[in-house]
Amino acid sequence: MQDSTALAAKLRQTAAADKIAPADLARLASDVFVHYGVPQGDADIAAEVALWAQLHGSDSHGIVHLPLYTRGLLDGTIKSKPAFSTHQTMPCCAVLDADHGLGLVASRRALDMAIGFAKTHGLGAVAVRNSSHFGAAGYYAERAAEQGLIGLSFSNAQPAIAPTGSREGLLGTNPIGAAFPLPNADPIVADMATATVARSRIRHALAAGQTAIPEGWALDPDGRPTTDPAVAVKGSILPIGGPKGYALALMVEIFCSALSDGEPGFQVTYENVVKRPSNICQFFLVLNPEGFAGKQAYDARMSHIVDVIGKAKPIEGAPPPRLPGARGHAVKRKIAADGIALFDNLRAALKNVAGMIESHTQTA
Repeated sequence: MQDSTALAAKLRQTAAADKIAPADLARLASDVFVHYGVPQGDADIAAEVALWAQLHGSDSHGIVHLPLYTRGLLDGTIKSKPAFSTHQTMPCCAVLDADHGLGLVASRRALDMAIGFAKTHGLGAVAVRNSSHFGAAGYYAERAAEQGLIGLSFSNAQPAIAPTGSREGLLGTNPIGAAFPLPNADPIVADMATATVARSRIRHALAAGQTAIPEGWALDPDGRPTTDPAVAVKGSILPIGGPKGYALALMVEIFCSALSDGEPGFQVTYENVVKRPSNICQFFLVLNPEGFAGKQAYDARMSHIVDVIGKAKPIEGAPPPRLPGARGHAVKRKIAADGIALFDNLRAALKNVAGMIESHTQTA
């Protein structure tokens, strides 16, 4: 375990930098996890998962959530050494009980289990209960695609979306991750919330002193549209596509909590809010093209689909359409060459964790 003073100083030093190499940021995050009792192997996995969003150009997910994980580990509402257990009654599906451990680690374990099932049986599905925030859904889907498999990942979350016709936020922003391998090319990767916007973006807008958010993002506590971020955080988030987005959020909820026999989203929250385990649930589905028409046929069809879309006539003055995930892949290559730029949210997260470590050291 690193000395508390040295680790806090390293976090503050990093926050003051302009850029950092991805490997160095991952190592720093891993050091924080280890500092709070997470075994080195699990800490490295957690850091890898958390870093994915940063590598793909997202400033609202990833390492910016390090304070959330740190606070949970510090309070004991996230266990550093959980006793994961698995319940399985059929060959290609299972339920993993995360025992209130890091969702980053439990979800990676569940995804890898589903990958193993898919390689043997053609498809694999694993539901997770008693988990916590799992980072970006795209990480898990892309990990499956990197092995030639189709990956789908889902998570419920604390209440944010009001069912259509209601003013009460009952469903989470319930993200969907999907990735499809392509022959000799980057996979197609979709990572989206079922809300018009992630609630974290509204919180970040408020923290940054912004007085307005775009129309169509949120409702006030009485169910009226609002552009005031201070009011929006007390209300609910609009689903994408109106009733269709509500249906998608409900679908994710059912996959995650009903199949795992875990807590539904309207009964979960983040550990730092209520000082108890969040009880978040996740669901992972992996499909092996070999179990269907076969890899050769799949590759040929995918190549044709991508070719036709790539040649679609663009709107005048606009670039041709790009595949989902293409921007993220380009960002990752640029970051690999140039490093990760330290933006305000990331700087604040690193300083926040440093402050937790210093405060805990003083009171220990």
